[in-house]
Formats: sequence, C-alpha cells, structure tokens
Amino acid sequence: MKNKKILKILAIFIPIILIGIITYLFFNFQKKKEKIAALKNVPTFNLKTINGSFFTQDNLANNETKVIVYFSPSCHFCQAEAEELSKSYQDYQNIQWIWVASEPLNEIKEFAQQYKLSNQNNIIWCHDKMATLYRKLAMNSIPYFLVYDKNNHLIKRNSGAIKLEKLINTADENK
Repeated sequence: MKNKKILKILAIFIPIILIGIITYLFFNFQKKKEKIAALKNVPTFNLKTINGSFFTQDNLANNETKVIVYFSPSCHFCQAEAEELSKSYQDYQNIQWIWVASEPLNEIKEFAQQYKLSNQNNIIWCHDKMATLYRKLAMNSIPYFLVYDKNNHLIKRNSGAIKLEKLINTADENK
C-alpha cells in the first residue's frame, strides 16, 4: 500500500518536473536567440571613456568599419591583440576601434598607454561598468570581437584570439 502511494506521487511529480525542465530550456534558448539576433545591427549602449566622457552607439563613425573589442587588461591574448594593433596601426586607421572592458578605468587607461594606443583618434577606450554590454551581447569569452560594416550591420563575430589581419580581411571581403 505504501509503495502504491509512492508510485502515485511519482506519477504526478515526474511529468511536472519534466515539463518544468522543458519550459526552462525553451525560454533559455529563446533568450540566447534574441541576444544573437540583437547583434545583427550595432546595439544600443552607453559607456564611459577613459577621458571621462560618454560614448554611445550614436558616436560611432559613419561610413567606416567598426570593431568592438571586449577585453581585459590582464588577458594575455588581449595584450597580444593590442601589441599587434600598435605595431600595424598604420594599416588600420580607416577602422573605428572600440575597446571595452569592465575593469576599473585606470587599468584600461594604463593598458591603452602601455600599447601607445590611447591618443589615436579612431580608437575609443571604454569602461563597461557591471559588464552590462558583455551580458547584453551574450559574449562568452575574452577577447571578443564584433565587426560591423559602414552601415552598422554585423560582418563577423569572433570569440577568442584572432589575428587582426584575418579579422579585417573578413571586413574587406564584405564591402
């Protein structure tokens, strides 16, 4: 008799638990799908620059390729990317670079100065307080690159280290 009660309880709760799991997975999938769809065009954002001003999607250069780089000053891959950009900066002056990190502003500023990229007109260094942009764009690693064309449409999304030449060649192919 006790076994029958247990079986009846299990017969009720197992389907409820399975329905709950399926519902959770469905909504999680939908959220991820929405975040990825949000990347197709430059998203709205509001970031503070290392100079203390605010930088939003409205400040993006018109008619230029834009590269949003989410990085961390302590990331070795990010350091290598900055070093590569510093050495070959002359080749990438026609691109607007937006480097974004959630570390304190002074660390971002030191990083930009270390690689002699802090005073370049086409490179903007931003602070993403509370990693809001990182979460909004469903990023999953550092460095993370988003390349947008002159019309602000996504050309390439790259998670992890990549040679800048390869990243930019993708942009050139889509012009």
